[in-house]
Amino acid sequence: MLKVQKPLARLPQRAKVFTLADVREAVAASGTLSPVRIRDLLSAISCYCGLIGRNPDVVPLDLGAIGEELGAVNPVAVGISQKRLANIRSDLLSAITASGLKALKRPPKKLTEPWINLRRRLKTKGHRFGLSRFCHYASAEGLAPAAVDDAVIAAFMTWVHENVIHRKPNELHRQTAMIWNTVATEHPDLKLQQVSLPSFRAPPKRIDWALLPESFRDDVEAHLAWCTCTDPFAVDARDRPLAPSSVRLRRAEIHAAVTALVDSGTSPATMTGLGDLVTAQNFESIARRRLYMAEGKENAFNKLMIGALVQIAREWVKVDDAMLTELKRLATKVPGIGAGFTQKNKDFQRQFDDPAVLQRLRRLPHELWSKVRRDKAPNFRTLAHAQVALAVEILFYMAPRMRNLAALAFDEHLFLHEEPGAVSSLEIPAGETKNKQPIAFDIPPHLARMLIAYRNEIAPKIMDRKPTCVFVNQDGTRKLPQTLSKLIQRTVFKETGITLTPHQFRHLAAKILLDHSPGAFELVRQLLGHQNLKTTTDFYAGVDTRRAARHHAELLQKWSEQQERALPRRTRRGRKPKTASNRRSKA
Repeated sequence: MLKVQKPLARLPQRAKVFTLADVREAVAASGTLSPVRIRDLLSAISCYCGLIGRNPDVVPLDLGAIGEELGAVNPVAVGISQKRLANIRSDLLSAITASGLKALKRPPKKLTEPWINLRRRLKTKGHRFGLSRFCHYASAEGLAPAAVDDAVIAAFMTWVHENVIHRKPNELHRQTAMIWNTVATEHPDLKLQQVSLPSFRAPPKRIDWALLPESFRDDVEAHLAWCTCTDPFAVDARDRPLAPSSVRLRRAEIHAAVTALVDSGTSPATMTGLGDLVTAQNFESIARRRLYMAEGKENAFNKLMIGALVQIAREWVKVDDAMLTELKRLATKVPGIGAGFTQKNKDFQRQFDDPAVLQRLRRLPHELWSKVRRDKAPNFRTLAHAQVALAVEILFYMAPRMRNLAALAFDEHLFLHEEPGAVSSLEIPAGETKNKQPIAFDIPPHLARMLIAYRNEIAPKIMDRKPTCVFVNQDGTRKLPQTLSKLIQRTVFKETGITLTPHQFRHLAAKILLDHSPGAFELVRQLLGHQNLKTTTDFYAGVDTRRAARHHAELLQKWSEQQERALPRRTRRGRKPKTASNRRSKA
């Protein structure tokens, strides 16, 4: 008897994942678009794929991912304008819509009456622009302003991810919630609900300080207070006080060590003081955990942290000599960064091997200053642009450290003279520098004129008074070094596409000097204010081999050219060129 085989059950077919190649084919075959429009849409697809460095057939049709990748593109760095990037984004969305491969819901342009009334109540242009997209979405959904809650905001963001190519959707989410809460507070008669303010910060990597016993926290505070050495005549006073920045670093090192110890399996409740961090077993557990986190690679912070623990064991806990010897032995097992640049700083230096990159950075102060001068209605943004222009010029010419740059004050550090031929100067006393060495520079005339104009004309229009310091907020308070540093980094990257910190201007100054004069370490030392020439050579000698090789190559090239000129010129077939003596002999 034949056995009848049952037909195999059909497996459900997976939905096809469309790519930008499918979009391109659909747009090219469109019968409703004009040839010019098809060309523009196809160009947008090609340009986008060129910007992200991927082929259209491997780019999935995911608007959220496309928006994030476009948001990471800096137009200046890739050689296009901000307007061109916006056009690429707009045409790319139009190409996806025209392809018909993804149904996009577009809200109507007209608002319903409740939302028209709400928009009329908005006081500022920022509020009107910031809520525009949300108002149109809610109006299309038939919602009333009073019905907006967290669920409505979440549904709006889902719609954004599925229907809009937005560069920073998380920023849009937070901005919408912030403006909505502000409007609800300013207009209580509208009876709008407060919504939750989302946070997109990564969860903290270190243990919550409050989870540690109070005795441990008190011991840490006592140690940090002792490190500041407020009373140098105390019996147990520290030989040398730590600078405020070093005290902050010491707190971070202790916090990281505690976190590593807890991650290794130690309960926070068992830690009663800093002595628990410097037992041989716990010290080894901390070192092993930090080395594991660094994947066994060299790490500057790990080396500093282990060194700080050894210092705490010797100075604060006062362990015996045998224990101190064992801790020092364990500390040698943690690799640190050797002399010279880190990989981050090497990558930073390498980008300036292209002269066009340095030229973009050199033009930035002039371009920002021109914007400031053209601004007919100056505001806090004008003040920020003026300060970045001044900061970059000062960093280019004098390369001060960030703490000294942020503290610059008129008639205290900056002595400006408006008379023709007068020399303005920047002077920082020894007590305010890192190595207790005074710093003094002559300010270039054009920079002195910029500082005078900023103090006498630009800042007073925005602050209603002359500033006493260069880098101040609109209310006259001094900017924190961290705030100024972030402002400089953000503006430089936005305007030039170059990633660098204010401190890296010091490395750039050394590079410019050494590129022009290989081996001029003494000049670099004097410019950067290093107390010891060894500090300068330790940092910059490693990369100076390239300059020496470049100089050697130039010498070889010049020697070769000289030898070529010295050789007699030959005609075709190796004949000697005809001279007057040759012609006379033949005659």
